[in-house]
Amino acid sequence: MERPQAAAIFGAGIADQVLSGVDRARWERLVDADGLHTSTESLLATPQLAQVQVLLTGWGGPRLRPELLARMPALQLVLYAAGSVRHLATDEFWDREIALVSAADANNEPVADYVHAAIVMALKGEHHAQAHLRRERSYPSDQGHLGIYGQIVGLVGFGSIARKVAARLRALETTLLVFDPYLTAADAEDHGVERVETLVDLFERSQVVSVHAPWISGVNDGMIGRSELEALPHGAAFLNTARGALVDEAALADVLRARPDLFANLDVTRPEPPEPDSPLWDLPNVRLTGHIAGSIGTERTRLGRLVIDELERWLAGQELRHRVTAEEARTRA
Repeated sequence: MERPQAAAIFGAGIADQVLSGVDRARWERLVDADGLHTSTESLLATPQLAQVQVLLTGWGGPRLRPELLARMPALQLVLYAAGSVRHLATDEFWDREIALVSAADANNEPVADYVHAAIVMALKGEHHAQAHLRRERSYPSDQGHLGIYGQIVGLVGFGSIARKVAARLRALETTLLVFDPYLTAADAEDHGVERVETLVDLFERSQVVSVHAPWISGVNDGMIGRSELEALPHGAAFLNTARGALVDEAALADVLRARPDLFANLDVTRPEPPEPDSPLWDLPNVRLTGHIAGSIGTERTRLGRLVIDELERWLAGQELRHRVTAEEARTRA
């Protein structure tokens, strides 16, 4: 296949973060591109826009609205060097049956590593031990419920990140509970996890609960509320790296205030960061980490590498490994 006409658009500075020098050189060798755009206006001014077959984009790129798609009748492949495509693709885009590749799998790896590390530290009681040592100048004695092996961990949602977390936790002989209405019994068995029917059941049985469900506005806002949080056993930890809107944060603050034995590690909140008067800032059993679980710094070049690898497969007529369908886009985080 001869070099296709292509265009690239990212937010200012993003391309330098996701495309290493090697991968930018690969892009320029594989396609006939007219440089790098950082605004929709610049992209629309491209003389060859009607001939563009491949669009490379990511954070800061435009939503694929009908008016943009109408200017790109030859478009066959969109390479999205970021995660969720829910805000990117429109109904009109899916109607065109354009191939869409997402780098979500690469973006999910550091999240899974972060969650695995956070779960290990929570099972060791790191937060409570640190607080006790600073307050009492002595080691805590209430450690009978602690330890990283053979514990019960609950996962809310069982998409790509949760499955990567589950794979990492198997080495710790962890019993994994999952609440996910889309998880079949056969799939649960294949992954060695136990499905639970209610969130309360998952919370009351788990020493650590980690949230991985997609947030669907107007559908599952505040799905984790007071009854679930109050069900946590003594000394349990709650970890959220998904979306803050999934949690009733007022109820969370109330429960944490009443239960100093609990610990919340919140990488995401709503809004981000929390409002200046949010009680989450001052509660001693809350850790706010500022949305660092996803790809940051040097981790981001893996996103560019994934989509350029997919471009090479597409040009060679091979099956895409990271293509996203319309159905998958609706249920992914």
